[in-house]
Amino acid sequence: MYNSKQLAENIRFELEKKNISQKDFLEKCELGVNTIRKLSTGTDIVVKSLVKIADSLNCSTDFLLGRESSLPINKKFISADPLFLDKLLSLPADDQNEIIHMTNYKYEQYQKKKRQLSSGSKTTEADEAYDMLA
Repeated sequence: MYNSKQLAENIRFELEKKNISQKDFLEKCELGVNTIRKLSTGTDIVVKSLVKIADSLNCSTDFLLGRESSLPINKKFISADPLFLDKLLSLPADDQNEIIHMTNYKYEQYQKKKRQLSSGSKTTEADEAYDMLA
């Protein structure tokens, strides 16, 4: 069942996870800066706005509405190794968690390099040493 407060909470969670400010995100989506606050108080959202939010967060509207428990897996990646998911799920939970940790770490490093390239800054020796130790 539709719950605007849960929707607002799910959007906030995804924004925090992706390190995006609400204000910047809503401006990018061409929505009012109080959209998420209004959802928190029970105001409904039009479908067009919900779709804009989901598209910008690269997730489904069902995920934001709480009808899916997790983000869908990138099918292009899976098609490279159709047994990948079976392999991952067959591992013990500790090993699955290790793979998730490594994936998150690599993603953070990728985002860091992307930011550095866009800002024109270079990595320092301290950054490289930290990267090797992490």
